[in-house]
Amino acid sequence: MPSMTDYLVLSDGAFTLNDGEAKNLDFTLPNNFTVGVNLAKPVLAFIINPKSRKSEVGGWVNPTVSPFLSSEQVISLSWNTDNHADYGLWEAIDGRQFKAGESNQISFKSWDGQVVIRDVILWFQRGAGG
Repeated sequence: MPSMTDYLVLSDGAFTLNDGEAKNLDFTLPNNFTVGVNLAKPVLAFIINPKSRKSEVGGWVNPTVSPFLSSEQVISLSWNTDNHADYGLWEAIDGRQFKAGESNQISFKSWDGQVVIRDVILWFQRGAGG
């Protein structure tokens, strides 16, 4: 079993994505990162606020090409509402998409409208198992 739960703050502040814009968040995972394909999956948590009536956002782990491939997409969100509130969200991600002890990247992209994303945190487990 993994020995410890840890986290990385990928973005402490807010960033705005307008239609067609992307934001890359770079980070390095520790060597003893647990890949987690069953119950020890890494969890990406963040707060998002759709500023436009209609918004669509995607998220990727270590995208290989630009524009991003839909097959690599780990997050897909869309709104069609006048409610412009903060939403706290999280997504369990297949850990095989990350590289232990190496540089990694989480990318967000807006296709429609404007969104503000803030407080992006990656929770993961360390140690053997997963």
